[in-house]
Parts: sequence; C-alpha cells; structure tokens
Amino acid sequence: MDLNSDIQILQNWFSPSFPIGSFAYSHGLETAIEDKVVSDPATLTDWVGFILEYGSGRNDSFFLRASHEGEDVNQLCLSLSAGSERQLESLELGRAFTTVINKSYGLSLPKGLAYPVAVGIASKKLDLDISLTLQSYLQGFASNLISVGVRSIPIGQISGQRCLLQMFPVIKKLGAQLAETPSIELGSCAFIGDLMSIQHEKSIPRLYRT
Repeated sequence: MDLNSDIQILQNWFSPSFPIGSFAYSHGLETAIEDKVVSDPATLTDWVGFILEYGSGRNDSFFLRASHEGEDVNQLCLSLSAGSERQLESLELGRAFTTVINKSYGLSLPKGLAYPVAVGIASKKLDLDISLTLQSYLQGFASNLISVGVRSIPIGQISGQRCLLQMFPVIKKLGAQLAETPSIELGSCAFIGDLMSIQHEKSIPRLYRT
C-alpha cells in the first residue's frame, strides 16, 4: 500500500475542483443561517462539529466503510435521508462522483449510488486506506459546510480557516474511530440539522439546492 498515492487520489476527490458540484449544497445550513441558529464563526464551528460527530457526517462514514467492505447498504443509506432534499443531495453527488470516477479511473461503478457508498466502493477498488479515506471524506464534508458559512453568514476567509482548523482533531479522531466501529452503531441525534434540511425544501428564495 502506497500512502503517498492514496493521499494524492483523496486530495483530488475532495478538492473543490473535483467536478461533482458539492458547492451547490448546504445540507440544511442555509436555513440554519437564515433562522440565526448559525450566525458567527463560533456557532458555525459548533454546527459543523455536531453534524460530523452526531449527524449525517457520522452516518455517511458508516456507509462509506460498509461499502468499502463489500456490504450492500445503498438502499439503507438513501432511506435514512432526512427528507427529499437530503436524498437528492446524496444521489446527485453520487451520480456525479460515479461519472467522473468511471471516466477518469477506468472503473465501472453502477448507477444509483448514494455519495458515501460510491466513495466507499471506489476506494475499495483502488485499494485505498480506509482510515485515510474516512478522514479525507469528513474533511471535505466539513470544508464544504464551512464554505457555505463563509459566503452566507458571511464571515471572512480567515475565520473560515480557523473553523476548519478547530475541526482537525474531531476529523482525525472520527476517521480512526469509525474505521473500527461496527455498523450496528449506525444512528444520529442531530435532530435540529434534520429539521433545517426539511424546512429548506420550502425556502424561497434560496442560494443552495439543499
């Protein structure tokens, strides 16, 4: 296993320049900002950290690891989406990721995959380190949400970087921890995040698709 090669691939996958359009999705954060639940760097950091540790960031990691190990969890992943927009986000990011991976890496991922499932299957086919894959996925997840906060609260770029730096210990811990955690512990308790996502479905006007 060549960790340097793994890092290069994963840096590419979760770079803002990787063409899957993740910048178009706020994961319900746009509504949280509109409702003043998230209003400054401190509340943005708390929001992102909570989603990572107790919400969809955690569950996505379970599905990524399970699919990496060959488990058929795609339908379960989609069925646990909190509302139609979350399911749309997962499917559309998964579709875009699958298209790019198949055409660029010569793989043959099937259609209809949820995003974390597609990442898990692709990482297995390329024999990528699972802990590193999870850590990279979570950092990409956090970076995208922080970018939404930078643009929409708004806060400055430096404040956004400080938020991300505060996430590093959480991301590192989760990446290592969830690589060893059995799937039976799947679950979340980020109820307010789910509510914001569902509420966003009726928000007009809006900048983000979710």
